[in-house]
Amino acid sequence: MRIWPALFVALTATMLAAACGGGSGKSNFDMQPGDGGGAGDSTVGPGTDGGGGDDSSMTMGFGGDSGTTTSDGQTGCVAMTCAELGFTCGPNVDNCGNKLDCGTCTSPDAAPPCVPKTCTDLGFTCGPAGDGCGGTIASCGTCQTPQTCGGGGTPGVCGSSVPCTGLCMNQVSCPAGGTTSLTGTVVAGTLPAYGTPDPVPNVLVYVPNAPVLPFTAGVECSQCGADVSGSPLIETVTDFKGNFTLTNVPVPPSGMVPLVIQLGRWRKYMNLSFPVTACTTNNAGQITMPRSHTEGDIPLTAISTGDVDAMECVLLKMGVAQSEFTLPASSGGTGRMQLFVGNGANDGPTTPGETTLTTNATTLAEYDQVLFPCWGEDPSMDPTAAKTPAEQTNVINYTSMGGRMFATHFSYGWLYNDAPFSGTATWIPDNEPDNSTTGIIQQTPTEVGTFYAWMNNLGAFDNGSILGLFNIDLPRNDFSAINTSQSELWVNGPSYPLLYTFNTPVGAASQCGKVVYSDFHVTVVNGNGGDTSGLTFPAECTTDPMSPQEKALEYLLWDLASCVPPPPTATCTPLTCTGQNIACGPAGDGCGNLIQCGTCVAPQTCGGGGVSGQCGFIDGGTCTPKTCTAQNIQCGPAGDGCGNTLQCGACVPPATCGGGGVPGQCGGGNQ
Repeated sequence: MRIWPALFVALTATMLAAACGGGSGKSNFDMQPGDGGGAGDSTVGPGTDGGGGDDSSMTMGFGGDSGTTTSDGQTGCVAMTCAELGFTCGPNVDNCGNKLDCGTCTSPDAAPPCVPKTCTDLGFTCGPAGDGCGGTIASCGTCQTPQTCGGGGTPGVCGSSVPCTGLCMNQVSCPAGGTTSLTGTVVAGTLPAYGTPDPVPNVLVYVPNAPVLPFTAGVECSQCGADVSGSPLIETVTDFKGNFTLTNVPVPPSGMVPLVIQLGRWRKYMNLSFPVTACTTNNAGQITMPRSHTEGDIPLTAISTGDVDAMECVLLKMGVAQSEFTLPASSGGTGRMQLFVGNGANDGPTTPGETTLTTNATTLAEYDQVLFPCWGEDPSMDPTAAKTPAEQTNVINYTSMGGRMFATHFSYGWLYNDAPFSGTATWIPDNEPDNSTTGIIQQTPTEVGTFYAWMNNLGAFDNGSILGLFNIDLPRNDFSAINTSQSELWVNGPSYPLLYTFNTPVGAASQCGKVVYSDFHVTVVNGNGGDTSGLTFPAECTTDPMSPQEKALEYLLWDLASCVPPPPTATCTPLTCTGQNIACGPAGDGCGNLIQCGTCVAPQTCGGGGVSGQCGFIDGGTCTPKTCTAQNIQCGPAGDGCGNTLQCGACVPPATCGGGGVPGQCGGGNQ
């Protein structure tokens, strides 16, 4: 009688075990989703999906996949397909704890790779540009002056806002990118008696396209290039060897081309002595700076002569004609180098003294530049050499108006005790440490670097000048350091500085004047014991070629005149990144410059989505992985929607994943 209850319990358990799905025709007590009825063996399994079982089977009439209710009232887990889940690729789960493979997929939004743009694509014929894929096009071409990149108003295209008139009409287009060019070398006017002429750097060389106007007489506060006239059609600047090359030279019917060389108020106007040949290189040879005012313009210079420093002799050896050294205009002189007696040489018994120049601001203002050589007398100790506050103020104001001043050694009397000049250096007056030393030219990217290259280019002198070094006789050490915020050191010694410059007005944002101070002087002079007092010019000057020391001063005298950059011929309004709808990578601004339009955050790249200049992904888009939480799945494996598998957790038995009828949620068991 006990067998029946036991059998009932066993059958009941079997039935309960089958409630979650059909078997395979075998005795099955696991709780997996059914996949069909048995095949004729004794099975307690789902009937609705079952196959053709024989009469001995104990079919109960309920199947797992039908979603019918079990004998204990629980709902069975409904397996879902990839399509029902909305997945077309990658691994997933059927929400009943079983893995699904939804296949592989190709990016439906895949875009072609970024194709770099060319200059032609961009419509650029000049300047750098970006290729739209994060790369740089170094150059789309160059423009021949007077055209500039974007200068005609079209970004990235050569042009000019200046109307083409006059000689501009005679510029020719040459085949295969050729040009009509003119080369040459600008040199000093040095006569053979004083040696080989030295090259002159930083000279503006240009072809005028309008009349070249006279300079305004007197000191003038003008920025570099403001005193250039004649509407330059093409221009360039000589290098440290004095060499120049002009391109796109006009070829007028006569073949004769006008030419101007200019360094501040040194200027020479000429017509080439030969006809220019189109589409080839024409050589003008050596062109000398003007020797006299009959050859061109020479800065009107006031020289206060010094007993032990005949600075006027350097100008003579540089090539200024002896006829240009005269009395001041107030005394009837007509030359461009006008002498005032400090305590040195004179131009005759009627030569006025230095105070005639320095005590009268109006007289000072007549001159483009003034030179104050060493007197051989210490102004800090000798009252006869001291400068009055009124004189110092006049000189300071003169340079602030655009005047140029060159002083050597004891002429620190114009600098050491009169603010703001005194603040340009730290002064230690009347310090004479050596009989000779080595001058060391500083290597900087400024004009000092050009001086270094210029001296080296001259070659080694008998007493040395190579690698920026040259011998200096009778050096002095009257300043120990410069104020680097206001001044620039040009020549140093092994133990102390020797030569520096500063611009004026001192400390001003806009400056137009210049001061040079050298703590060494010429030294090579005629006269008893080196004294020049009482001698009449040019008796104080030797006829020897210039020493390295004199050549250094020659360069500084050229540089004293001015810096003259090529004047602008047109303006170009730069394009912005936004204006070009470029969000990343480099781009051209249409005016010959490169701009950076931003970077992309990895894994995006510039142009990666197939859109030039825009951040994107290599396949044209990106797949953002879905988390278990975002999909409301707490158990079993799942796909992240990007071809990867997630593990969303396990259920605590007897619950199973999806067992409670809620996909991706633990359920079922004894609840």
